[in-house]
Amino acid sequence: MSDDQYLSRVERRKRELEREQAQLNEQARHETIHHQTNEEDLERSESGKQAEATQGEHPFLHRADEQSSEPKKTARDIRKSKLKPKLTLPFGTKRKSKPRRDERREPRRQTREPERNHVKHETAAPKDKPRRRKWKGKLLLVLLLILIGVGYMGTRPVTFLVMGSDARVGESLSGSRTDSLQLMEFVPRSRTVQNVSIPRDTYTAIPCEPEREGDKITHAFAYGGADCTVGAVEGLTETSVDGQVVITFETFMELIDLVGGVNVTATHSFSEKGFNQTYEYTEGVSYAMDGDMALAYARHRKTDTDGARSNRQTEVMSAVADKLASPTGWTKIPATYRFMKDEMGLEMNPLQMASIGMTMVLQPQVDKLQIEGEDAYIDNIYYYQPTEASVQAIRDALDLTMWGTVR
Repeated sequence: MSDDQYLSRVERRKRELEREQAQLNEQARHETIHHQTNEEDLERSESGKQAEATQGEHPFLHRADEQSSEPKKTARDIRKSKLKPKLTLPFGTKRKSKPRRDERREPRRQTREPERNHVKHETAAPKDKPRRRKWKGKLLLVLLLILIGVGYMGTRPVTFLVMGSDARVGESLSGSRTDSLQLMEFVPRSRTVQNVSIPRDTYTAIPCEPEREGDKITHAFAYGGADCTVGAVEGLTETSVDGQVVITFETFMELIDLVGGVNVTATHSFSEKGFNQTYEYTEGVSYAMDGDMALAYARHRKTDTDGARSNRQTEVMSAVADKLASPTGWTKIPATYRFMKDEMGLEMNPLQMASIGMTMVLQPQVDKLQIEGEDAYIDNIYYYQPTEASVQAIRDALDLTMWGTVR
């Protein structure tokens, strides 16, 4: 082949390369607007391919291409050529540079520390759960024991002494005597109430009269008040009195009116004068009594005995308890308790109140007992001398176990 033909062939190839280079440059400009990084990698790879193609055809072609392309380089191409070559990945993607060793360690610490804390928390949680369960179990056990103790103590028998003073309206309790004495034992577990009537003239030892062998039990209140009377009753019956209350004519009427009156069925026919009027009572007839009518019914004894009068007093007090135990009387319990504590000297703790209240709610059977005796004169003074058999029978009846049964 001649040299002219060879040169013309080189020229033709050169022009083809120039056109291809122009097209590539135009395409690169458009791509740099959106993806400058991808454009650089693509342009560099294309130029490498062209150089390899030219070198493969003829050794002189590479030199001619370099000479023809050098005048056409722009300032931008010069800056690019100065940059260090970057490794490219397939499909024109750019490999992310590896973080430095310091940068790699910190994220690991951040990710590991929460894991360690989480592991510690998970390992500590099973230890706390048994503790909480043990604590809750102990609390429930303590509460259960408290409830059992309260229920046990709240259902034990309670002995209560009702002292009726003979002080008239407006008179002081000091120096007065007990007109009636009722020892009441409430037994909720057997649903019974034992009511012991003690006649006022009963001859017995008086704690506040140590110089005397005995005296009328009604004098114990005149000489030593409620405490001396309680001691005399305990010595006579050989039982322990848990609570007490002192009732006068005035407080008796106020108590009946406070609860809204009581309903009582008369057990004896008689007439009795009250403070407002004279009342007629017929045996077997039920009466709605206010304070004055109830007092006249309870204090009558002209046509009856002291024992019958004590029974009537018990009927009235039982009617008061029934009124408070009914749903309509629940709201009056706080006011009644305050009145009895402030005006009647009530001494009774909450457990004793619960035992009495529970007994009355259960509608108990009331066993009426009375100290039997004989008339006697000592130093020409009348006394009611109790028989030993009667006193012993009452002592045995009051001697109960915690369950309400006789020992």
